Amino acid sequence: MGYSKHDIHIVDFNPAKGGEMGKLRPAIIMSQDEDNEILSTVIVIPLSTQIESNALPYRFTLSKREKLDKVSDACINEIRSLSKTRIKEKIAKIDADEAKIITQALCELMQ
Repeated sequence: MGYSKHDIHIVDFNPAKGGEMGKLRPAIIMSQDEDNEILSTVIVIPLSTQIESNALPYRFTLSKREKLDKVSDACINEIRSLSKTRIKEKIAKIDADEAKIITQALCELMQ
């Protein structure tokens, strides 16, 4: 299965430890397509249906689309690298403007 940057897939985050997000949930693939082809891991940002308004740079709200059937927050501060074995079906994709906002927020968190 191919994985493309900015696609939203269902991801298995179990087992979770401490305050980590767990369970099967959507996540945005953030790693580069070239890396996704050669590495055994992908970098993802998990989504949550618990919406927190005006929470940038920690969260960014995404509207429903394709098979993402609920408004969801991209939990930018929960970014992580996971084995490709955890990545399931593709359900949607974020657009270029959303990707730019999320990337800028991630850069802000890393300063």
